Amino acid sequence: MYHDCRQAKKSIEFEQYILENDSVGQRFMELFIEKAREGLKIFIICDKFGSIFLSRSPLVKKLRRYGGKLHFYNAVSGWSLLSPSRWFPRTHTKTLLIDSSIAYTGGVCMAERMRSWRDTHVRITGPVIRQVRHAFDDIENRILRKKSSGIPHPGDDQRFLYFLTRPSQKHRGVYRELIKAVESAEHYIYITSAFFIPNHRFLRKLREESMRGGEIRVLVPERSDVLLADLVCLSYTPLFFKMGLRIFHYQETILHSKTAIIDDRWATVGSTNFDIISFFHNREANIVTTDAEAIAELKGQFFVDLQWSKELTWQDWHKIPRWKKVVGLMARTLKVFF
Repeated sequence: MYHDCRQAKKSIEFEQYILENDSVGQRFMELFIEKAREGLKIFIICDKFGSIFLSRSPLVKKLRRYGGKLHFYNAVSGWSLLSPSRWFPRTHTKTLLIDSSIAYTGGVCMAERMRSWRDTHVRITGPVIRQVRHAFDDIENRILRKKSSGIPHPGDDQRFLYFLTRPSQKHRGVYRELIKAVESAEHYIYITSAFFIPNHRFLRKLREESMRGGEIRVLVPERSDVLLADLVCLSYTPLFFKMGLRIFHYQETILHSKTAIIDDRWATVGSTNFDIISFFHNREANIVTTDAEAIAELKGQFFVDLQWSKELTWQDWHKIPRWKKVVGLMARTLKVFF
């Protein structure tokens, strides 16, 4: 990503949940400033919550001084902090567009503390770039209070499509595509997610696939960076087992990847966790592909990750401390993640 940004000739556009004010974030910010001084269009959107420390950095003012644009998404402050409904939406998207010809998207945030995490990010070129281009035009128009230009036609080559979720009933693109793919599954569904707290409809679709004889494997971190989310996921364990889901805990490091592979014919990779917040409350972006080579690579990586994982069993469930089960169940009951 850094190399391609350094080679940029016209523009760098970036939407990111976490752009930290540390050695990683500062290195990119300094490059963005350098490119702004050269006259390139620099357009950055950072989530105000995820990138809170960057908002206090003098590098922001310096970038703006040289013509770069940096906006913080959904600033929450004052009394609004006491209202959870105001905490959302967040932009959880992690997409970089360079010269309207190269794009990156996936799960990778820009932070030194996340350097050793297991994550998945993809570099994309070709016709799908038109959809990424449109997504940046759309959010820039919204910031400037201009009219949206609608939904772009994907073109003839639909092996790779870019889907954006916006927090409204009409723009849950990633979730809709995922539901359609699960409904048509025949053999297997392999899911990797930093958080797995799905809604009832998605669980019902997985149960239906299991009843048809399909294999469902779900890979999650043994420990993420959000303990409460881990406990909520754990609280679903008896239900998952009854549904026939096989749950695996990744143990090597923190797992932050978000992918799904279905029947060697469909796959997705992006920023969307398989949880209620990503499905319905955040801005998210995913690549959906039917390209056999890309699917095979994602599937191969899934089985590599399983080698660093341990399958959860009923015996493991019974060994989990009671307090963890109670806290997870209470958080579900109180709809902490709704």
